[in-house]
Amino acid sequence: MLCNFLKNRKAFSLTEIMVVVVISVILLFALYNLFFSSYRGVVAGKNKLGNLQDAAITMEYIKQDIKGAYFKKTNIQGTEVDGEAIFKGGEGFMEFASLAYDQDGQEKLVKISYRHDSSAESLTRSEEGEPDKIFAPGKIKKFSAKLMKIDKVSYIDTCIKVETENKQTVELRNAIFPKDVQAVNKNWIPNPY
Repeated sequence: MLCNFLKNRKAFSLTEIMVVVVISVILLFALYNLFFSSYRGVVAGKNKLGNLQDAAITMEYIKQDIKGAYFKKTNIQGTEVDGEAIFKGGEGFMEFASLAYDQDGQEKLVKISYRHDSSAESLTRSEEGEPDKIFAPGKIKKFSAKLMKIDKVSYIDTCIKVETENKQTVELRNAIFPKDVQAVNKNWIPNPY
């Protein structure tokens, strides 16, 4: 009798169709969630990589400036100058002098400063006679720079924290040796912790 029932049947019942539709919707919802989570992970990774790139470019610029900075005592145009005493740094700012030459080939010290603007969330580099340069507008949450001395060795401890609106954060910290110090201490690895 059951065989006769199955032989005579030519269509699906409404219940069978509803069961297939519900199972299909559940599977599609699960696949959508899987793809959406993967997409969110890719976007978060891309944002974090972008933040790392912004922090690394900014830090590289700071490194080049500090390596060209002047931190020794010397005479410039008959005036005694202590480059280390000129340095000022802390939370949100850094100022130092860099040795440069004017059009006549005379030595001069040029003041370079970095300032963190917390409202614009950016870092601005200023140099006498040059236009300002703004780094990573809308992303830099924190900047600090401190002159550290251990015995006769000096270095600048810098920290940059970069964050986007979706809270992807990268913090880069670096010990930067001025050029005159770096030549003497190229194998020295500081451990501030």
